[in-house]
Amino acid sequence: MSDPTEPLRRVHPRPAGTVTPWPEQRSQMGEMTGDEQLVKRTWEEMDSWTYAFLWHCVVSF
Repeated sequence: MSDPTEPLRRVHPRPAGTVTPWPEQRSQMGEMTGDEQLVKRTWEEMDSWTYAFLWHCVVSF
C-alpha cells in the first residue's frame, strides 16, 4: 500500500490542458489537402479553449 502523504503519481492518458489531443484527432480525419500545420494549430487552440470552458463550468457551478 502506498503512503497516503505522498502525492498521487500516475500516467495520464492526455497531455495537460487538452480534451482531445491532436494525434488522436488527426487519426480520425481523412486525407488532408490543405496546410496540416494550420489545421493543427487551429485545433490545438480550439481544444485549449474547450478545456478552459469545461473547467470554468466545473468550478463555477
